[in-house]
Amino acid sequence: MHFAPSDTQLAIRQEARRFLTHRYPPGRVGELADADGPRHDPAVWPQLRQLGWLDRDAGLPELALVAEECGRALLPAPWWVSAGAARRAFVAAGYQSDAPAVLARDGDCTAAEDGDGWRIEGVLRAVPDAAGVAEVVVTGSTRDGSGLFRVAADDVAWTAVEGPDPLRAEADGVLRGTAARLLVAPGDAGRVGRTAALEAEVLRACEAVGVADRALEFGLDHARTREQFGKVIGGFQAVAHPLADGYAAVEFARSLAYRAACVPDDEAAVAAAAHAATSAALLTCETAIQVCGGMGVTWEFPLHRWYRRALWHAAYQASGPDVLDIVATAALARGSA
Repeated sequence: MHFAPSDTQLAIRQEARRFLTHRYPPGRVGELADADGPRHDPAVWPQLRQLGWLDRDAGLPELALVAEECGRALLPAPWWVSAGAARRAFVAAGYQSDAPAVLARDGDCTAAEDGDGWRIEGVLRAVPDAAGVAEVVVTGSTRDGSGLFRVAADDVAWTAVEGPDPLRAEADGVLRGTAARLLVAPGDAGRVGRTAALEAEVLRACEAVGVADRALEFGLDHARTREQFGKVIGGFQAVAHPLADGYAAVEFARSLAYRAACVPDDEAAVAAAAHAATSAALLTCETAIQVCGGMGVTWEFPLHRWYRRALWHAAYQASGPDVLDIVATAALARGSA
């Protein structure tokens, strides 16, 4: 991808949109979000494998386009956590698994050898999509440094964490001498973990772009059809100008997200993309709600589902490294080189 998708990449995006639009119309997304039981659709996982969205050799630019479409549709499956950080850890370890998996970003765990295997104990905090995964990648401290370990999700004691988006629910976990498999040994774990985190953040930025784009579409559709004083409301400056600002924000965020997908080792580029995409998602959701008026805040109108995902992105970003610190550090490093 050289700042514009190739024909093959455009075909990947088109097929992703066709599949997701058909399988997950807003009504279906709402049913899953409001369900009393699991809010993921486990039946879709084999189809995601068939589509190639879980291929170990899939390129990040191609996955970025898929992530954008997943944000537009609010895919109710733990694809982002699996295709992002967890995938990179598995590839580095040569570990073969197509099961849903997540890399726990925040935790405090200690690992010790136990015969031919390992045991790990500690806590995990705010793990996204924990209820829908089968495997968890955990950073564990050993006497030789920190390594990356794989544990079965069923062996973790989970406690749900209340959050804004039921389709991206988080949970805290406790491990008590849990059996673990060493994926990446100390010495390599830091490098692999950094790469995994950056690639996951690229895909998160692209998902946020998709959320922003779909929210803007809600607002535009309403502005084109709703009439007041004998004309569609899209002709009024008070409606048209905020929508134009939203369009500019989406296109700006998309360009940064695509660039980050091409240079995922550039921390400043990735941080800028994630910040711009999260901001665009919030802006377009709030603008669309204003444009839609009273209908925009009703439970039956689906726009609030995308607003909830935008709020989740904002909360997730706020819990990580500060984007301004990352950009400033990268600028200083370039200046001293």
